[in-house]
Amino acid sequence: MSALVTALSPLQAQAFTFTEVDDAGESLSTAQVIPSGSSLLESISGTLSGFDDPADLFQISLTSGQSFFASTVSGADFDTRLFLFDADGVGIYFNDDSSSGTLQSTLPANSSFTPTQSGIYYLGISGFDYNPVNAAGERIFPSFTDFPVDVPAENIFTGVFGPTGPGGDAPLSGFDGAILNSGGSYTISLSQAEAVPEPSSILALLMVGASGTALQLRSQRKQKHNQA
Repeated sequence: MSALVTALSPLQAQAFTFTEVDDAGESLSTAQVIPSGSSLLESISGTLSGFDDPADLFQISLTSGQSFFASTVSGADFDTRLFLFDADGVGIYFNDDSSSGTLQSTLPANSSFTPTQSGIYYLGISGFDYNPVNAAGERIFPSFTDFPVDVPAENIFTGVFGPTGPGGDAPLSGFDGAILNSGGSYTISLSQAEAVPEPSSILALLMVGASGTALQLRSQRKQKHNQA
């Protein structure tokens, strides 16, 4: 096992940025997969274009114990929204505005919603007010109508919320809603996110790890034999 960890470490230390290829989809089956071994992912760049392409969805990998962070602050000049879903498309959390002074979004590190399990996740981005919905067309995350009238609008815009919309108990099917801006180019800055390991990369790493472990065991046996 130690040999496998050693083999993985150099790859895990690498980091790269990813640019959307053609058009990332809006559902689990059409999400753009970012495969590049076990490399750290520093950012994702792409473009939304109003009615033609109002949302993008990317498949990434997260590791337990790491504080995932994603933000479009300083990375877009239009009103963004960020969403995170688990491998089954179940909503985890979302943010509209990072603060009262910006229209860009942040999924903060060390949030109570931060994922605690390693595995595949889906990171979504859309313009205001285009929402993730389940198969019945119900919003997964909350909107204005889901809050009491005495809740300040600023709190709703800047809050980080779990899947408490009317469709929050069902997985993502796609996006729907009003498209209130024309979109534009964006860059999502990331921390503690990884590309999705390719099957061939995983197999190669396991083979290297197994080979290293075998050599280590053989060396230990030889040392014991010589001592005897």
